[in-house]
Amino acid sequence: MPSFKFVFAAAALLVAANANTVKIMATKDNRFDPDSITAKKGDILEFHFKGPKHSVIGTGFFSGFISGSSGKVFRVEVDNTDAMIFYSSQGNACASGMVGIVNPSKDKSLQDYKSRASKLSKGVSPGHTTFGGELADKGSFHDDSKSDDKDAQGGKKSGDKSGQDGKKSGNKSAQDIINSRKYCKKNSAGIVQVSPMALTGIFGAALYML
Repeated sequence: MPSFKFVFAAAALLVAANANTVKIMATKDNRFDPDSITAKKGDILEFHFKGPKHSVIGTGFFSGFISGSSGKVFRVEVDNTDAMIFYSSQGNACASGMVGIVNPSKDKSLQDYKSRASKLSKGVSPGHTTFGGELADKGSFHDDSKSDDKDAQGGKKSGDKSGQDGKKSGNKSAQDIINSRKYCKKNSAGIVQVSPMALTGIFGAALYML
Protein backbone atom coordinates (compact mmCIF):
# COMPACT_ATOMS: atom_id res chain seq x y z
CA MET A 1 0.00 0.00 0.00
CA PRO A 2 1.48 3.40 -0.98
CA SER A 3 2.59 5.58 1.92
CA PHE A 4 0.85 8.85 2.75
CA LYS A 5 4.01 10.78 1.84
CA PHE A 6 4.10 9.14 -1.57
CA VAL A 7 0.44 9.94 -2.25
CA PHE A 8 0.90 13.54 -1.08
CA ALA A 9 3.99 14.00 -3.25
CA ALA A 10 2.21 12.54 -6.26
CA ALA A 11 -0.75 14.86 -5.73
CA ALA A 12 1.56 17.87 -5.44
CA LEU A 13 3.31 16.92 -8.68
CA LEU A 14 -0.05 16.55 -10.42
CA VAL A 15 -1.15 20.01 -9.31
CA ALA A 16 2.16 21.50 -10.44
CA ALA A 17 1.89 19.75 -13.81
CA ASN A 18 -1.59 21.20 -14.37
CA ALA A 19 -0.61 24.74 -13.34
CA ASN A 20 -0.36 27.39 -16.03
CA THR A 21 1.76 30.52 -16.13
CA VAL A 22 -0.21 33.57 -17.26
CA LYS A 23 1.99 36.38 -18.56
CA ILE A 24 0.72 39.90 -17.95
CA MET A 25 2.49 42.97 -19.33
CA ALA A 26 2.52 46.32 -17.52
CA THR A 27 2.84 48.51 -20.60
CA LYS A 28 4.41 51.92 -21.07
CA ASP A 29 1.02 53.40 -21.96
CA ASN A 30 -0.37 52.66 -18.49
CA ARG A 31 -2.37 49.47 -18.91
CA PHE A 32 -2.13 45.77 -18.18
CA ASP A 33 -2.21 43.40 -21.14
CA PRO A 34 -4.29 41.33 -20.70
CA ASP A 35 -6.30 43.13 -18.04
CA SER A 36 -8.89 40.38 -17.54
CA ILE A 37 -7.67 36.86 -16.76
CA THR A 38 -9.28 33.54 -15.97
CA ALA A 39 -7.06 31.39 -13.74
CA LYS A 40 -7.41 28.35 -11.52
CA LYS A 41 -5.91 27.63 -8.12
CA GLY A 42 -2.19 26.95 -8.44
CA ASP A 43 -1.71 28.97 -11.63
CA ILE A 44 1.08 31.56 -11.68
CA LEU A 45 0.51 35.19 -12.62
CA GLU A 46 3.79 36.44 -14.10
CA PHE A 47 3.95 40.22 -14.40
CA HIS A 48 6.35 41.73 -16.94
CA PHE A 49 7.22 45.42 -17.02
CA LYS A 50 7.82 47.66 -20.02
CA GLY A 51 8.88 51.29 -20.14
CA PRO A 52 8.99 53.45 -16.99
CA LYS A 53 8.57 52.13 -13.48
CA HIS A 54 5.29 50.51 -12.56
CA SER A 55 4.08 48.36 -9.69
CA VAL A 56 1.44 45.71 -9.26
CA ILE A 57 -0.63 45.48 -6.09
CA GLY A 58 -3.36 43.05 -5.10
CA THR A 59 -4.73 41.63 -1.87
CA GLY A 60 -1.67 40.29 -0.06
CA PHE A 61 1.04 41.18 -2.58
CA PHE A 62 3.12 44.11 -3.82
CA SER A 63 5.86 44.00 -6.46
CA GLY A 64 7.58 47.23 -5.59
CA PHE A 65 8.39 49.65 -8.43
CA ILE A 66 10.01 47.92 -11.40
CA SER A 67 11.23 49.38 -14.70
CA GLY A 68 11.29 47.63 -18.04
CA SER A 69 15.10 47.76 -18.10
CA SER A 70 15.42 45.87 -14.81
CA GLY A 71 15.07 42.44 -16.42
CA LYS A 72 12.80 41.37 -13.55
CA VAL A 73 9.39 39.72 -13.40
CA PHE A 74 7.02 39.40 -10.45
CA ARG A 75 5.18 36.12 -9.89
CA VAL A 76 2.12 35.47 -7.75
CA GLU A 77 0.48 32.09 -7.20
CA VAL A 78 -3.32 32.03 -7.43
CA ASP A 79 -4.71 30.76 -4.11
CA ASN A 80 -8.36 30.40 -5.14
CA THR A 81 -10.80 31.17 -7.93
CA ASP A 82 -12.38 34.22 -6.29
CA ALA A 83 -12.38 37.51 -8.20
CA MET A 84 -9.15 39.42 -7.49
CA ILE A 85 -8.33 42.98 -8.49
CA PHE A 86 -4.80 44.28 -9.13
CA TYR A 87 -3.50 47.72 -10.11
CA SER A 88 -0.42 49.90 -10.50
CA SER A 89 0.22 52.52 -7.84
CA GLN A 90 2.59 54.59 -9.98
CA GLY A 91 1.36 58.20 -10.05
CA ASN A 92 -2.17 58.39 -11.46
CA ALA A 93 -1.82 55.17 -13.52
CA CYS A 94 -4.58 53.43 -11.56
CA ALA A 95 -6.99 56.35 -11.98
CA SER A 96 -6.27 56.39 -15.71
CA GLY A 97 -7.29 52.74 -16.03
CA MET A 98 -4.22 50.66 -15.12
CA VAL A 99 -6.34 48.08 -13.35
CA GLY A 100 -6.76 44.35 -13.96
CA ILE A 101 -8.87 41.51 -12.62
CA VAL A 102 -8.50 37.77 -12.20
CA ASN A 103 -11.64 35.64 -12.47
CA PRO A 104 -14.20 38.44 -12.92
CA SER A 105 -17.74 37.68 -11.86
CA LYS A 106 -21.17 39.17 -12.42
CA ASP A 107 -20.82 41.24 -9.25
CA LYS A 108 -17.14 42.12 -9.71
CA SER A 109 -16.30 43.25 -13.22
CA LEU A 110 -13.27 44.98 -14.71
CA GLN A 111 -15.34 47.90 -15.95
CA ASP A 112 -16.82 48.45 -12.49
CA TYR A 113 -13.39 48.58 -10.88
CA LYS A 114 -12.02 50.91 -13.55
CA SER A 115 -14.96 53.23 -12.98
CA ARG A 116 -14.31 53.28 -9.24
CA ALA A 117 -10.55 53.75 -9.70
CA SER A 118 -11.08 56.73 -12.02
CA LYS A 119 -12.44 58.70 -9.05
CA LEU A 120 -9.15 58.42 -7.15
CA SER A 121 -6.52 61.15 -7.42
CA LYS A 122 -3.58 58.72 -7.27
CA GLY A 123 -2.64 55.17 -6.33
CA VAL A 124 -1.64 54.04 -2.85
CA SER A 125 1.52 51.99 -2.23
CA PRO A 126 1.99 49.81 0.88
CA GLY A 127 5.55 51.00 1.49
CA HIS A 128 8.59 50.12 -0.62
CA THR A 129 9.20 46.47 0.29
CA THR A 130 8.17 43.65 -2.04
CA PHE A 131 5.95 41.01 -0.43
CA GLY A 132 3.50 38.23 -1.22
CA GLY A 133 5.16 37.04 -4.43
CA GLU A 134 8.44 36.18 -6.13
CA LEU A 135 10.64 38.84 -7.74
CA ALA A 136 12.80 36.94 -10.22
CA ASP A 137 14.96 37.33 -13.31
CA LYS A 138 13.06 37.25 -16.57
CA GLY A 139 13.31 33.79 -18.13
CA SER A 140 13.96 32.00 -14.82
CA PHE A 141 11.72 29.18 -13.63
CA HIS A 142 9.21 29.50 -10.82
CA ASP A 143 10.07 27.25 -7.88
CA ASP A 144 8.28 27.90 -4.61
CA SER A 145 10.09 25.00 -2.93
CA LYS A 146 13.38 26.88 -2.92
CA SER A 147 14.22 30.43 -2.04
CA ASP A 148 17.40 32.28 -1.12
CA ASP A 149 15.34 35.10 0.33
CA LYS A 150 13.79 34.13 3.66
CA ASP A 151 12.20 37.55 3.90
CA ALA A 152 10.36 36.91 0.65
CA GLN A 153 9.02 33.66 2.05
CA GLY A 154 7.90 35.45 5.19
CA GLY A 155 6.27 38.11 3.03
CA LYS A 156 4.27 35.51 1.12
CA LYS A 157 3.00 33.93 4.34
CA SER A 158 2.13 37.33 5.68
CA GLY A 159 0.47 38.23 2.38
CA ASP A 160 -1.63 35.07 2.45
CA LYS A 161 -2.77 35.86 5.99
CA SER A 162 -3.60 39.41 4.94
CA GLY A 163 -5.77 38.08 2.13
CA GLN A 164 -7.71 35.93 4.60
CA ASP A 165 -8.08 38.83 7.01
CA GLY A 166 -9.24 41.04 4.13
CA LYS A 167 -12.06 38.63 3.27
CA LYS A 168 -13.21 38.48 6.90
CA SER A 169 -13.35 42.28 7.06
CA GLY A 170 -14.82 42.79 3.57
CA ASN A 171 -17.63 45.00 4.89
CA LYS A 172 -15.44 47.08 7.18
CA SER A 173 -14.65 50.68 6.37
CA ALA A 174 -11.11 51.92 5.78
CA GLN A 175 -11.17 53.54 9.22
CA ASP A 176 -12.16 50.21 10.81
CA ILE A 177 -9.12 48.61 9.22
CA ILE A 178 -6.85 51.41 10.44
CA ASN A 179 -8.20 51.14 13.99
CA SER A 180 -7.63 47.38 14.14
CA ARG A 181 -4.87 46.48 16.63
CA LYS A 182 -3.76 43.83 14.18
CA TYR A 183 -2.54 46.51 11.76
CA CYS A 184 -1.63 49.39 14.07
CA LYS A 185 0.83 50.01 16.84
CA LYS A 186 2.26 53.04 18.61
CA ASN A 187 5.93 53.87 18.51
CA SER A 188 7.91 55.33 21.42
CA ALA A 189 6.61 58.80 20.59
CA GLY A 190 3.02 57.63 20.80
CA ILE A 191 2.44 57.97 17.05
CA VAL A 192 0.22 55.33 15.47
CA GLN A 193 1.99 53.41 12.70
CA VAL A 194 -0.03 51.52 10.09
CA SER A 195 1.41 48.35 8.56
CA PRO A 196 1.88 47.95 4.78
CA MET A 197 -0.73 45.15 4.76
CA ALA A 198 -3.32 47.56 6.14
CA LEU A 199 -2.66 50.06 3.37
CA THR A 200 -3.32 47.42 0.72
CA GLY A 201 -6.63 46.53 2.38
CA ILE A 202 -7.55 50.18 2.82
CA PHE A 203 -7.18 50.91 -0.89
CA GLY A 204 -9.33 47.89 -1.75
CA ALA A 205 -11.96 49.05 0.72
CA ALA A 206 -11.85 52.52 -0.82
CA LEU A 207 -12.74 51.13 -4.25
CA TYR A 208 -15.78 49.39 -2.78
CA MET A 209 -16.94 52.53 -0.99
CA LEU A 210 -16.69 54.87 -3.98
